[in-house]
Amino acid sequence: MGRRFGRGIAARRSAPSTHGPSGLRARDPEAQLLRRIAENRDEAALIALYESISAAVYACCLRILRDADEAKDATSEAFWRLWTRADRYDPDRCSAMAWIMTVTRRLALDRRRGNRRRGNVLAQVQQEPVETEDVFSREDARIEIEAAFERLSGADRRLLESAYFEGLSGADIAARDDVPLGTVKSRMRAAMRRLRMALNGGML
Repeated sequence: MGRRFGRGIAARRSAPSTHGPSGLRARDPEAQLLRRIAENRDEAALIALYESISAAVYACCLRILRDADEAKDATSEAFWRLWTRADRYDPDRCSAMAWIMTVTRRLALDRRRGNRRRGNVLAQVQQEPVETEDVFSREDARIEIEAAFERLSGADRRLLESAYFEGLSGADIAARDDVPLGTVKSRMRAAMRRLRMALNGGML
């Protein structure tokens, strides 16, 4: 299992099994599928759920993110969350579809906020010792930063996002990752250099 659920499911479509509701909402097929996922890690139930509601999940993501590729990624991530968190659904509180769409909306809103927060690196990154004034004075800096972030390694992105988007200090990151503070500072400086290289179109 992985994040890219949509493609994996589409390639492995199969008929769902027909277990009874066992006291769950008899007229809520999505609730029955969530129960099978939560109790049995039933992949056939996940596939059936995807085939039933993926269009609605995608439409919700697209309304919020307003970008088809982002919406596709968010849809895949939404089904991964349903797979890993199905046991959190309480049929006594709401219908399965209401809960699923709540999960989806929160995920899409988080992604949208994350995309916007990347623009805030413009102000924060200027506090670093790396000289960045010439890079970040451009009017299109935000777009360039977002593109540059995508070129960084996962480790560099995680480090910079922890510092600038999550507000963690060097000491916080060192404690979280169980590494010396000096190592965190060195990695931060190196990540900043690679970010500037990416902004200037250089090879990383």
